[in-house]
Amino acid sequence: MSRKQLSKEKKALNIRNQRTLAIILVVLIVSAAMIIPLVLISSPGKGVRSFSSRYEVGSLANEDVFAFSSFEYEDIEQTERLLAKAEEKVLPYFSFSLHATSVSVSRVQDFIDYWDPAKTDVQKFERVGSPDSANVMARFAEMSEQDLKFMLSALEETSELILQKGLFSQSDVQKNRQNGYEFFYMDNTLTMEKARSLVEQPFNSIVTKENLEHYLSYWLKAYTDANPLFQPQLLLDTLSLLLEDNVRFNEAKTLQLRTVAKQQVKPELVTIQRGQKLIAKDSVITEEQMALVSKMKSSSINYTVLELIGRFIFIVLATGSALYVFTEFLKHEKRHYLYLNLMLSSILLSLLMLYLISHWTMQNSIQFKDSFLPVLFAPIFISQITNKKRVGIISGFMLSCYAMILPHSTALTFFFSMTTIGFCLYFFQFTIKRLEDIYNWFYACLFSSFIAISLNLLAGLSFNGIISLLGALVVNISVSLVLVAAIVPLCERVFNIPTSFRLSELAFADSPVLDRLSVVAQGTYNHSRYVADLAYNAAKAIGANAMLARVGGIYHDIGKVDHPEYFIENQGQENKHDDIKPSLSVAIIKSHVKLGVEKGREAGLPQEVLDIIAQHHGNDVIQFFYHEAKEQAQVSGIDVNEDDYSYNGVTPTTPEAAIVMLSDCVEAASRTLKKASPSKYEKLIHSVIMGKIARDQLKDSLLSLTDLELIGSSFLQSLIGRDHHRIAYPEELGDTLQKTPVKG
Repeated sequence: MSRKQLSKEKKALNIRNQRTLAIILVVLIVSAAMIIPLVLISSPGKGVRSFSSRYEVGSLANEDVFAFSSFEYEDIEQTERLLAKAEEKVLPYFSFSLHATSVSVSRVQDFIDYWDPAKTDVQKFERVGSPDSANVMARFAEMSEQDLKFMLSALEETSELILQKGLFSQSDVQKNRQNGYEFFYMDNTLTMEKARSLVEQPFNSIVTKENLEHYLSYWLKAYTDANPLFQPQLLLDTLSLLLEDNVRFNEAKTLQLRTVAKQQVKPELVTIQRGQKLIAKDSVITEEQMALVSKMKSSSINYTVLELIGRFIFIVLATGSALYVFTEFLKHEKRHYLYLNLMLSSILLSLLMLYLISHWTMQNSIQFKDSFLPVLFAPIFISQITNKKRVGIISGFMLSCYAMILPHSTALTFFFSMTTIGFCLYFFQFTIKRLEDIYNWFYACLFSSFIAISLNLLAGLSFNGIISLLGALVVNISVSLVLVAAIVPLCERVFNIPTSFRLSELAFADSPVLDRLSVVAQGTYNHSRYVADLAYNAAKAIGANAMLARVGGIYHDIGKVDHPEYFIENQGQENKHDDIKPSLSVAIIKSHVKLGVEKGREAGLPQEVLDIIAQHHGNDVIQFFYHEAKEQAQVSGIDVNEDDYSYNGVTPTTPEAAIVMLSDCVEAASRTLKKASPSKYEKLIHSVIMGKIARDQLKDSLLSLTDLELIGSSFLQSLIGRDHHRIAYPEELGDTLQKTPVKG
């Protein structure tokens, strides 16, 4: 098996391992995001327990006590009052007794039949009715036949009237009126059917045996007017003797209605907002305040099965969408899985810290928990590792979603985290030197503090804990920055990642390979510096990685250090290629690409820079020697293979590599112009770019025609600035300047 095949298999195995690691990290992150809130809700506040053990009712509080989280509790006393009020609103329920009504009707009918001479089989009245204490029978027996008939007719009419109206028990009425009720519920009294809805009726309108005379006053007067011998009192005594109370107090129904009314009463809940002061410093602790602290301690969150399912779906959606956007941003990066695993690792670490910090804030009754949440490290870390702020926003979105579902967190937690992350990423993106992070730290703290105050005021929190809020936020940003400053260089070295700091060091710090190049190949060294400037400005113009393009331009020709005399920029009057065949010249020219990659690897250059070195000529034809070989072949009649006179590399696969290729060609070609002018530069740049397009050198570069137009404009400005002309001074002025000593 060839070495090339072994290298491919090794790369494929490495990709599979990184993909497996990414899947494991995703599973761990989803599991941690799901489990952490469940663990936190089972942890009561140590600060509350400590307070309960240090203070008692009647003692003086030496500190302010705030609610470390929002919670609700039931006001039992108020709920009891509401239940009693609801019970009182249900009036006594009275209903007709069919049995009592039928008994009364039978008694009246038997009494009337008793005085009918035609009915000889009627039993004696004593066996039918109650004891005749009012001597009703004797009084009826003394009446004349005509008066008896009139009295019996009046008895039948009035009894029917009273039974339809309903005869109440005086004891039932008295008992309910003593309980404060002046109204009652009653079924339909006319049809004797159950009423569809309960209707209130006053007790002062009911009929009892005690108020029969008052109720029948109209009827008694009418009977007296019709028959002067009518005896009203005898009729009243007869009704009291014969009629039963046919309307009874239905205590069971009343209790049922009152139970239903109590069940409809909602408990009186009191909401305590996070940050609300429960006990003021230097105040005497009351029993109610101590009970409130105890309620805060015992308050807990219990998730239902549906809530757990919803949380799991939310976590999966948030994680999946974030990872999808991440892969879209970095799908063309060779370190795609490395960056993905670094991001996932930083998020997993942040989740563990999220649990520890949240647990600590709950244990110590910290009210402004959002300021302590460690959501800043991962976004800043991954944005500096990848040199892409958007990737930091993605990781910040994931952590903000996870923080939002923590116990006692709200939607403001998400906005607080996202805005703070946004400010930090905005300021830290301009960092070129690590010392500049100090200034960026100040601005990040300033703007983040402003947004923290605004959001907490929006949540209704007071200024009582503003110092702890801002202090926690500053500490959070500071610790995150320190961790990033410590871990980013470590990852740079371990994984050889071209961060902005690493590229800045490679571009401006001393390098042995560049030092040697500047000594043995001064022309190549100067050419590389000019190429680096052209590439840097062009990359900035299209939004590519300008520092990577600069470093690629500086190191792209380090392979010429071994045979500098064979390259035109290092030659004087003598040309080494004049004495050798074109095929040998091509072999020497092509070798500088492979040698450059080897020397770059020995110097520890990142793979992205090595790719630029390997791709800065692509597989383009070495035109000069190819045409020279063709001329010699025409004389000898031998065919020339174009591939033998082409570079062995691959075409640029990144915008930065393509920019370095174009910069290299433009810079070299610009040296051949005589009496250069902007129009000549423009024509030259256009021809170079179009030539590369025609030879398919830019097909994999991800550059658009708009990008190429911007790159060409940048080249033109850089070349004009490089070759600007000065005003020729008069000879007299020149002599004067040479003779006059320069001060300062």
